[in-house]
Amino acid sequence: MDDQEKLKIEVMLKDYEVLKNYSTISSPGIRYNIISFALATIGIIISGILFALSTGYSANPLLVLAVNLMSLVIPAFCLCIVMIWLGEEYRMMRIGIYCMNLEKEINKKLKENVLTWELFKREESVKYPEFFVIALFIGLSLAFSIGGIYIMTIYPSLFVKFGGKFILLSVIVFLLHLIVYIVVYRVFVRKIIEIERLN
Repeated sequence: MDDQEKLKIEVMLKDYEVLKNYSTISSPGIRYNIISFALATIGIIISGILFALSTGYSANPLLVLAVNLMSLVIPAFCLCIVMIWLGEEYRMMRIGIYCMNLEKEINKKLKENVLTWELFKREESVKYPEFFVIALFIGLSLAFSIGGIYIMTIYPSLFVKFGGKFILLSVIVFLLHLIVYIVVYRVFVRKIIEIERLN
């Protein structure tokens, strides 16, 4: 092996090392920080909502704010978190595929299976945790939307009078969340799985 080939292998190994460190150390930390931040924020909003509900009188402007947070802000926040999570997941999958191709190329140049981590991961241990994260945040979005509608029916003096339309509005909100889930699944998750199958 000449010096030029050795230099190429060294450059590929350095690239591999940087990307592998990012995908195994930095990226999981980023993704779990996203979830921790989201759940902490939702927890703070829930405590504000419970405080507004505990005041007990129906003309409370805090209650209006709480219901708006419940039915609009938290669902929008949850959907944004899902998109951020999936973007980070997609980036990690691309890095993994690039590292796998580097492994193949380095092994081919060395004529020996020296690097096998990404190949092993794809054959033995690839899991798709994004299903659970999507279900968690879209479920929270749905629960808060329906909770907001329910509170509006309890305090009709503060909000538009829905009469007996709680079930109808809940079904509409559920269908909207189902559509969002299907779109998110088709756009992101299938794309990730297809990338995996191509390699």
